[in-house]
Amino acid sequence: MDFTKTPEFKKIFSFHASIPNRIIARESSLLEFKESFNWLSKDKYAKSIAAFANNKGGYLVFGIKNFPRELVGLQSNNFEETDEAKITGYFNNVLSPEIEYEKFVVSIKNKSVGILSISPARIKPIICIKNDGELRESDIYYRYNAKSERIKYPELKSLLDNIKEEERKSWMEHLEKISKIGSINTAILDMVNGEISGQGGTLVIDKKLISKLKFIKEGDFQKKGKPVLRLIGDVKPVSVVGKNTKGASRTNIQITDDPKAPIMRLSEQEFKKKFPLDYTNLTKNLYARYKDFKSNQKYHKLRKEFKKDRKLCFTKQLDPDNPKSAKKDFYSPSIYKKFDKYYKIKTKKFNYKKRLNKISKS
Repeated sequence: MDFTKTPEFKKIFSFHASIPNRIIARESSLLEFKESFNWLSKDKYAKSIAAFANNKGGYLVFGIKNFPRELVGLQSNNFEETDEAKITGYFNNVLSPEIEYEKFVVSIKNKSVGILSISPARIKPIICIKNDGELRESDIYYRYNAKSERIKYPELKSLLDNIKEEERKSWMEHLEKISKIGSINTAILDMVNGEISGQGGTLVIDKKLISKLKFIKEGDFQKKGKPVLRLIGDVKPVSVVGKNTKGASRTNIQITDDPKAPIMRLSEQEFKKKFPLDYTNLTKNLYARYKDFKSNQKYHKLRKEFKKDRKLCFTKQLDPDNPKSAKKDFYSPSIYKKFDKYYKIKTKKFNYKKRLNKISKS
């Protein structure tokens, strides 16, 4: 969205009818003016931004003189050339949780003005975690009328009461959704460990992606540049990599046909449930299942054909840390249905679970 076309822009940049460049708007609980931008004053900016985030959000505007309120514009490219990653890194170093903001430059009357637009914190309060300049560890800053300072008791109590109420509402919404969907169809995303767990199994998000995950408000998909982790398509095993904290290897799964898509992981235990059979066990089970089965050219030709279906067979690297290591095929029990079309099943019912237990003990 073009900020210059928003109601907020018109409120901030309304000019006096008879005095050139005189801004009508005054500093408030939502607005603060700075004549210039200097990275050496970053602690002051962080204090104001934390204060805005702990209240209703707001705007830190650079290029406007406050006494009197006059449009002077930025006199250098410091604001525009300061990388957002650098700003975010500093904020994250001195404040927690993370602050959401946008940085942009607008041109007004042929003068450049820098703006930091701060969103109300989703998780309050934003707390100072490190001493730096005006910042003091453990302080909570709050935006009062035209001033950012340490929060006072009434506002702190109100903030904590709101946290409790929002948590209560959140639980009620979750429970309502679970009751509609059904607990069997519900999974929980653990943002600390990156695990998505439910009755159907567990997915583990790569640790490199966890810190990059961000939830966005409904409708924000239309905003250009919003980071989104999009999961689409079928779950497909692609390779074995890494190890979990207990030493068990993990199997990558890809939730899309796009090879550039983010990779997620399926635990080794889940992999064994899906593909429990190697070549030897598969062959033994087929002998036990069919009257006329033989391990001959017909069998090998059929098996090679069925291997093309990734739902029936997965080729696994035995040493995930060595890309040149040997590989081995593992099969899903679903492959029996394919062989059923070519061989005669014995009259005695084939007990797959019993055979699987024997395999696991051997």
